[in-house]
Amino acid sequence: MDTVRDWMSQPPICVSDSTTLPEARRLMHRHRVRRLPVLDSNGRLTGIVTEGDINRISDSQVHDMRQYNLYHRVVNLPVRDFMSRTVITVGPDEPVIAVAQLLLRHRIGGVPVVEGDRVIGVITESDLFRRMVERETRGSGSGR
Repeated sequence: MDTVRDWMSQPPICVSDSTTLPEARRLMHRHRVRRLPVLDSNGRLTGIVTEGDINRISDSQVHDMRQYNLYHRVVNLPVRDFMSRTVITVGPDEPVIAVAQLLLRHRIGGVPVVEGDRVIGVITESDLFRRMVERETRGSGSGR
């Protein structure tokens, strides 16, 4: 049985809760990821920020002075002010099919993989697709 540990992306790309919106956007772009687990000063998971979260906040049109001032304040906005605090996580030994079902059920694209109180990876729909394609192109569809 395949487990999350076999399919997850690691090491995880995480940010501190004080990381600003532009820094988070640059990190996502550089590492080609769409979600960042957010860690507190002790390295514990406190939230998650997605590309969609950042786009909703920063891609607003500037029409009047009030919006202009809000936009410029957003530049210094730390992720802790707009991250999702309720984070769905999985353990590294969970069956990968259970994760696929979880992603479908919650309509999300990925989740942090947590062992104890530490984020050790992230598993996404892209990881699942990539592995399925690798298996199919090898022909047998079994084994890694």
